[in-house]
Amino acid sequence: MKKLIFLSIFLIGLFFISNSIGLPQNGKQVIDKIRLLPEDIPQGFMYGLLPDFAKKTLKGNPWEFDSAAIQRLADKIYPGGDYRQIAGIHVTIIARKETPHRDDIVCYIIQYKKSNTVKDELKKISEYVGFNQDRAILHIKENIAVFLFVDDIKNFQLLKELDIKITERINKS
Repeated sequence: MKKLIFLSIFLIGLFFISNSIGLPQNGKQVIDKIRLLPEDIPQGFMYGLLPDFAKKTLKGNPWEFDSAAIQRLADKIYPGGDYRQIAGIHVTIIARKETPHRDDIVCYIIQYKKSNTVKDELKKISEYVGFNQDRAILHIKENIAVFLFVDDIKNFQLLKELDIKITERINKS
């Protein structure tokens, strides 16, 4: 009986300590706080429409990837992306209203599974962004990476404006 009481107190204490030192929150909660909202979309843009060929993998926009989409697209988001290390991906695709099937601006929020693998994956995505710094922005917080990019560098200023909103949300989460 004493062991049961001690174990209960220990587990409750561990729960409070883990919450107070800032261990990563549930990915869905973090994504909901960070993700782009309809009011964030720049004037003249809209949520992109998915072309028919993409609907097999992407079920919507914005959308939280299912496991099949993570497996199929992880290494296409950034070179060497390992789907086995990813717990979840949320994507928002923004397109000009004149070309609704394009991906002019894309925001990925990637949650990684384990802290010991995060470093390797974050190194890969950081290197990719480094080579594309005129078209991409990356934010990292614990096991969450927010990866924004544009196809056309003419839209980079819009990406910077979205980045300000994302940065505020990351700092609050």
